Amino acid sequence: MRKRLTAETRKAAILHQSKRLFARKGLHGVSVDELARACKMSPAVLYQHFPSKEALYKAVLDEIACSRDAYVDAILSGPDEFGPVLYRTMLVYVTSRIKDVDAVRIELRSIIDGDKVSETFFKNQWKGFTEYIEASVKELVKDKVIPKLDARVAALCYVGMLRELIIARALGVGDACIDRPLEHVVKDVHMLFLRLVGLSGRTVTLE
Repeated sequence: MRKRLTAETRKAAILHQSKRLFARKGLHGVSVDELARACKMSPAVLYQHFPSKEALYKAVLDEIACSRDAYVDAILSGPDEFGPVLYRTMLVYVTSRIKDVDAVRIELRSIIDGDKVSETFFKNQWKGFTEYIEASVKELVKDKVIPKLDARVAALCYVGMLRELIIARALGVGDACIDRPLEHVVKDVHMLFLRLVGLSGRTVTLE
């Protein structure tokens, strides 16, 4: 006798299969019938778990988000200065994104398709890092630790470099230093950023 799946297990399977389809076709490129077929169920059963395709899409996006606990652990696991904290938190994010190729594809599709739901989601994912960098750089400039510069531009440069790394490494395109450990590549990008803003004397440990 075939074992009946629990509602939680079935929901997890729906999210997994739907994520793959959304990554390939985007929110508007896939129908409810396609999603149901991929999940091996009828549209009616699919609607029992998610009231709409948009609700399912939002649930997929929520699954992509990193655990808040992972960031807290990263923040508390070493020196509390700006440079080391930024490196550790970004390493958590970059690692999680590279492991999730479908999430990277969904982000790129949202830009191509002009899908505001996921575009806003991913924008907010990066926003926390951008705001933290911008505020920290402004404080360092104010305290005359580093020369005067545009903190917003500095933040966007840092985020842009790592965003490019995620895309290249996850999708296997371009020269993403594939043969080198990820933490070392992220560290190189990070140290380049510190030099650009005038913090070249600060080091980052990998432990």
